[in-house]
Amino acid sequence: MKKNHVIDTIIDSGLINEGAHIVAGVSGGPDSLCMLHALTQIADSMDLTIVPVHVNHKLRPEADAEEENVVRICDRLGLDCFTFEADCNGLAKELRISSEEAGRQIRYEIFDEVASQIEEDNVPKNNILIAVAHNADDQAETVLFRLLRGTGIHGLAGMPVVRNSEAGYMIIRPIIDIEREEIEQYIRDNRLHPNIDASNMTNDYTRNKIRNELIPYLEKEFNPAIRQALRRFAELADLDDTLLNEIAVSSMDGHISFEHEPERILLDISEIRMNPVPVNTRIAGFVLQTMRLEKYATFELITQLTSLMYSDNPSGSIDLPMGARAYREYDTIIFTDAEEDYSIPADSSLRMIPQVMMAKDFHPDEDYLYAVFDFDRFNEAYPGRVGDIKLRTRQQGDYLPMKKGSKKIQDLLVDSKVMKRARDSILMVAIDSEIMWILPSKYFSGRQEQEKGRYSPKYSVTDNTERVLLIEIAENI
Repeated sequence: MKKNHVIDTIIDSGLINEGAHIVAGVSGGPDSLCMLHALTQIADSMDLTIVPVHVNHKLRPEADAEEENVVRICDRLGLDCFTFEADCNGLAKELRISSEEAGRQIRYEIFDEVASQIEEDNVPKNNILIAVAHNADDQAETVLFRLLRGTGIHGLAGMPVVRNSEAGYMIIRPIIDIEREEIEQYIRDNRLHPNIDASNMTNDYTRNKIRNELIPYLEKEFNPAIRQALRRFAELADLDDTLLNEIAVSSMDGHISFEHEPERILLDISEIRMNPVPVNTRIAGFVLQTMRLEKYATFELITQLTSLMYSDNPSGSIDLPMGARAYREYDTIIFTDAEEDYSIPADSSLRMIPQVMMAKDFHPDEDYLYAVFDFDRFNEAYPGRVGDIKLRTRQQGDYLPMKKGSKKIQDLLVDSKVMKRARDSILMVAIDSEIMWILPSKYFSGRQEQEKGRYSPKYSVTDNTERVLLIEIAENI
């Protein structure tokens, strides 16, 4: 191995642009120390500003001594180290997660905080990088860990070389292609003195068992190059995953929208439901990510969401984690993380004005919302009952007369694709259970019903009509 192989690999990765400000996560272990030292070796030639950040998780008795060692190393390298203390156990208890996961969450929040301070000094955001020190062996272990735990192709792609942080800063892994053996050699060659976490040698954690027991066993009994094989597998999975993600993003274009008050995501599935399942599983994942629910995106949950897309049932709902919900209304799936009243109320600002007049005196005014019927035919069916006509919403037993027979209002609203939660908002002019006029509503699927509503043909005006029953809809005074 050449002495400069680590440095050459970092430069050749193309992850670091000249003049970059790099927030370097430094635990003081061999990996992060190797990364930090290598970055300092190219800092002058690439005009880099290196900002080491150490987070003391307070999880082990030696944590304070390790922090002091990191500060000393940074001093020798001519760098000022930013140190932070974190209550990982407290956060783990609060969020009901492991201390390891809590520590990871805290670290990345701190990295974002330091990066934002750099940006406040007028450094362009796209010129700020967050560097973390995962190596090639970590990648192989991650792929195997996820495979054993159960994951999809995205998980099998391993850790991305580049991704964005929560605050939008670019996170890079500059030594992801360097094996642990090379890192240890680099440490020896440069007489560095890293912190050694003794817990890495125990098998108290699943990841340690994979590193210390399973991979050596696989190397001995099955494939001496298992680490390289796992990394190649991750690279191929990443290529496939990237392609499917691009197809999914393109497929969502023009079919996803966002509403506020309440916050909702609307996914139009009229065309999306024709996609292959692998594309739509990614669309479901993107929506969960937008809702910050990506860590709950289990196989079961993604399957439920895709089933909602493909179902022949035009309605249905799924309870999502953290009190969120997804429900389908015909060709739209609505995602919401807010408690909302799912029943749309009727417009209470309207009133009905019935009038009887001679047909020759009736002159339509398109500026008003109205319906007109043959009064004599109505009076024959309901003598002297004009005053019993009501403006109301649907009731059980309601029906609309048709040219042949009649149709239940419930069936009519379903056929007109009025979403379930809007059906009780539709206003109707009725006498007893007979509907004379269903007022127009934006919740109908057809343009005619949206603009004019739906009329009963039972009392239609003809050339022989002498008197008309005019029903106007006006605002309450």
